[in-house]
Amino acid sequence: MVEVLGCVRFPLVSKTFLSKTVQGEPLIQDNPQCLKMVISGMRYHLLSLEDREDLGESSRPRRKKHDYRIALFGGSQPQSCRYFNPKDCSWTDIRCPFEKRRDATAVFWDNVVYILGGSQLFPIKRMDCYNVLKDSWYSKLGPPTPRDSLAACASQGKIYTSGGSEVGSSASNLFECYDTRTESWQVKTSMLMARCSHGSVEANGLVYVCGGTVGNNVSGRIVNNCEVYDPNTQKWRELSGMKEARKNHGLVVVNNRIYAVGGQGPLGGLDSVEYYDIASNEWRAAAPMPWRGVTVKCAAVGEVIYVLAGFQGVGRLGHALEYHTETDRWVTYSKVRAFPVTNCLICVVDTCGVNEDEDVDLIDSQQTTSTATSSASTSSTASTSQK
Repeated sequence: MVEVLGCVRFPLVSKTFLSKTVQGEPLIQDNPQCLKMVISGMRYHLLSLEDREDLGESSRPRRKKHDYRIALFGGSQPQSCRYFNPKDCSWTDIRCPFEKRRDATAVFWDNVVYILGGSQLFPIKRMDCYNVLKDSWYSKLGPPTPRDSLAACASQGKIYTSGGSEVGSSASNLFECYDTRTESWQVKTSMLMARCSHGSVEANGLVYVCGGTVGNNVSGRIVNNCEVYDPNTQKWRELSGMKEARKNHGLVVVNNRIYAVGGQGPLGGLDSVEYYDIASNEWRAAAPMPWRGVTVKCAAVGEVIYVLAGFQGVGRLGHALEYHTETDRWVTYSKVRAFPVTNCLICVVDTCGVNEDEDVDLIDSQQTTSTATSSASTSSTASTSQK
């Protein structure tokens, strides 16, 4: 019996079934070692994420095999929210009651996409959330100061929003933090420079912001300034500036390098690409894009950067682009259409576990049905005996 239980992954079994059915079984009760294993499995559901790592192998969930997709959110119309699969360059639809926002941002953390900021006629206060595994939408309280043209990134269960501007106002140096565990917001130390339409990424536990506009979003000065925030010291530090000033650019991390892709410079759209070497605090030029855009929407999976949407000033990006960081080479996929909405939101999500989640629900359903049937049968027998 001990050997059989040793093959069970207790986190995949509901705590209700463990406590009400398994624990009460005579075979479990009569074997102290089996009982200890079941109790250890029940403890898993009560512990924090950090404490779960200290449990035995059978009380840990299986290590996930990541299945990354790039999610793009363009509005509430059909086919305006889609997944891009880097494995075969295919598109699939996302069920999307999402209400389109202008100049918002999106971040993925722990199975959930958080859509923050943006505006319609006025700044939007709520934060829309999409659970990738459950394919469900819900809303939470958004940043304390609603604004658009902000940037965001996630690190260790926290989402950091930076800069942006309120409608008709100048850029802000605001920096706020949302704790996904406590579902609460905190205002943190302000950035050294007020900015909007910039990029933000996390690398090695630090938050980097690069470029953007000072002043207002339309006619403000475009900058090359970069700075980094350390959550441990809660302090900002200025970094070496980019080779080119840019806003509405793509900003991604690959192998300890931060890549700035395209965007709008003081003289118009850019095809230039550069990367920041974190170790040396230097920006270096990379191969330019085979396309020039004032707005670039890109994401990185593995060592490849995918440019999937963008605006050129007189037209949008027609086909998907790939940049291979190892070889410093661009590839244009003439048979893969780009995302049609240029002012979209983009982030990488991990869809691994979607089917597993359905399987667990099915197991729980079957266990509940089995328990209910057993109870009904016992009740029927008792009634017959009384008669």
